[in-house]
Amino acid sequence: MRRLPIFLVLDISESMAGDNIRMLNKGLDALLRSLRRDPHALETVYLSVIVFAGKARTLTPLVELASFYTPRLPVGSGTSLGAALEHLMNEIDRNVVHSTAERKGDWKPVVYLMTDGKPTDEVDEAIRRWKMHFSHRAALVAIGIGNYAAMDTLQELSEHTFKLTAEDEADFMKFIQWMSQSMSVQSRSVSADAVGTVSLAKVDETVLKMLDDITKAAKVDEDFVILTGKCQTIGLPYVMRYERAAFSETCSPSHHLNGVFPMEADYFELSDDRVMARAINSNALIGAPGCPHCGNPYGFAVCSCGGLMCIKGAGSAKCPWCSEVADFGMMDADSEGSDVTRSRG
Repeated sequence: MRRLPIFLVLDISESMAGDNIRMLNKGLDALLRSLRRDPHALETVYLSVIVFAGKARTLTPLVELASFYTPRLPVGSGTSLGAALEHLMNEIDRNVVHSTAERKGDWKPVVYLMTDGKPTDEVDEAIRRWKMHFSHRAALVAIGIGNYAAMDTLQELSEHTFKLTAEDEADFMKFIQWMSQSMSVQSRSVSADAVGTVSLAKVDETVLKMLDDITKAAKVDEDFVILTGKCQTIGLPYVMRYERAAFSETCSPSHHLNGVFPMEADYFELSDDRVMARAINSNALIGAPGCPHCGNPYGFAVCSCGGLMCIKGAGSAKCPWCSEVADFGMMDADSEGSDVTRSRG
């Protein structure tokens, strides 16, 4: 039986931590329930989930709807869109059955690529490879989440580029319903031997807008500051996310604390291995969280090794990054601050 391969390529970088990942997990469950009610989709659709942060990984290889289960979405450091595209193209080469003179292969695959940030790796070569060897073999639907996605880069990849502006969970579920309807429409299309371009459901423009003009794409830099700390008590990482809010009197950008999120040990498995040299001064950051793992009140302690960690207060503490014991004190309000290394976001 001919399959309709559908690849979900999902950004799981730090800026997606918290509500975004929670809604995405919930949305995948709703998507699966909806597709399983469609006999055309049940007969043809095979789903795969690929995630990317600093690295890309297949969480679920192509599998029929009846056997698909929603994977837990991890979080990692970085937004390596180039690595995600290379991984996707390799997966298509390995797993999609091509038609020959002797047999009919799979239907043309459909890719739903979702990201909320800007690439932290080089994407030009991956985009060239996609355009030259894959754009005619697969249909790609690119979705930029929020105001800070690299819409111009996404538009280089696909004529089907959308901006998702969901303000709450109800809006996000409207988007998931659109994805489900689009996949169902596509399954009916291939069943009727209509194998042209991708078939998409009608867009609800209150939450999703198709970009037909590159000038409409958001081009904003330095939107987030992402910092990674480690819990002194149990050694697990946590992510502190700051969002740009305003400019200070010295014209230095100020970022307000947007959230702190506990991570699991696999956070580092999907994080970018490359050394991140960019830093930001702590005085440019407004708000300091506690530790989401152990509840220590201070989650923004800086060790002499440069690592961020949590502490109970002033005094001696062992750094979970370098294992050295150091004395920590409280910084004066008029101090020059400390430079801390940023994650890739």
